Formats: sequence, C-alpha cells, structure tokens
Amino acid sequence: MHILFDEEDVMSRMSFRYPALVFFVLSILLAGISVFAAPPDNFTATMVSSGMEMSMAKMGNKSRVENPGMKGLVTISLADAKKTIMMNSVGKTYYEQPIQNQERTPDLYDPDMVVDKKKVGTDTIDGHPCIKYDAVFYRKSKPEEKHKATFWEAQDLNNFTIQTEMTAPVNPNYPGAGGKMIMKYKDIRLGAATASMFEVPGNYKKVNSVQEVMGVGGMGNMNEMMKQMQKRQRPPKP
Repeated sequence: MHILFDEEDVMSRMSFRYPALVFFVLSILLAGISVFAAPPDNFTATMVSSGMEMSMAKMGNKSRVENPGMKGLVTISLADAKKTIMMNSVGKTYYEQPIQNQERTPDLYDPDMVVDKKKVGTDTIDGHPCIKYDAVFYRKSKPEEKHKATFWEAQDLNNFTIQTEMTAPVNPNYPGAGGKMIMKYKDIRLGAATASMFEVPGNYKKVNSVQEVMGVGGMGNMNEMMKQMQKRQRPPKP
C-alpha cells in the first residue's frame, strides 16, 4: 500500500508536531541510556527500539543518536551543558535547544538518584551471557515517583546493559508516546566513542528552528522521511 502526502496537509500537521515528538521520544531513550548504561560509559552501538534501528554513541554524559527516518539527521544530548543539538550532515545545518524538564530526567550520575535492583535470573541475548535484573529507580527528593524496569547486563561486555524494558511516562502533549518500551543494543564497541562525535563541525550553519534543520521546505525530504519511518516501524517478531 502506498500513502501519498498532500503538501499543505503535511506541512500543517507535521512540520511542528513531528519534530517535537522526535525530541520527546529521544529524550526518553537517552534517559534510559543514562540510567542503565553504566558501566561502561563509552561505547558505540546500534540501538533497536519500536522496530527502528538507530546508530548511537555515548561518552560520559554525552549521547548521540542518528535519526532512522531521515538520512543525515543526528541528535546530540549534552547533559552537562543542558542542551540538545539537532544537526543535518547533508544540509550542514544545526539547531540548539535547552533540555526540557531536566529535573525529571533520570540520571545515574545524579547523587539524588536511587536505583534498587534485584537479580531475577540469567539469560543469553545475541550470544552474550547476561544477568537479568528487576529494578526500581526514583529520586531521593521525590521518593513517591517510582519507576520500574527490567534489564539484562552482558557479563562479557563489562556488565553493559544490552537490553532494557521500561514504561515511558505518558505525556499529554504527545498522545500515544507513553507505554512499554524495549531498548536493545547490538554491534556494541566498548571505548569506541570519540569527542568529535559530539561536536558540531565548524563549517555547519546555525539555524533558528528544527524545521530548517530537517529541510521541511522541500516535500521530497518529508516524503522520504515518512516512507523510511513506515518501512522501519515493522511489528516485532513473535
């Protein structure tokens, strides 16, 4: 089945809502990386979630994820600087915005964060022997706001969290964005992330909106992005 997109309709409904949703979903994924990916805290991998595969890297409190729906679109999260950068390696543009709700983002390196985990078994994922844990995490300052997750630590990868199941919080601004999420990593290379992966090249132009970075002005890019998203969002295998 082929879906055709009318330019006026797509521009009115997608040009503002889709980029915001991208930032929201990535913030949840990157929050999961912060909580459950230590140790180690320097690696590159392919992250698989909701039927999509995303090349990513992490070094300390810096994370980088390549958008699976649009070639060249990269999101960088700089927790220490409290900002997110979206850049386009094809158009050589970038846009910066503050990290929203920073106080609500779970971060294992925050002394206010408490993570209680309990071993519930062993498993093997993609050939890696793992210990399976159930966990509850919350802030000391807000002990009533508890979150649950199950994760698998690969014993041959320095206890790298190779798979996580958690429930993303419901956000009224993005209907359907909450619910159970499964994150899995493959093609893992420990210690492979470098500082340049989290920097904007000097010849890139700073723009004033996410839409400019995405090149929404041309419907070719938008249609291609939508097709790629539909292609990659396949139902999970039973």
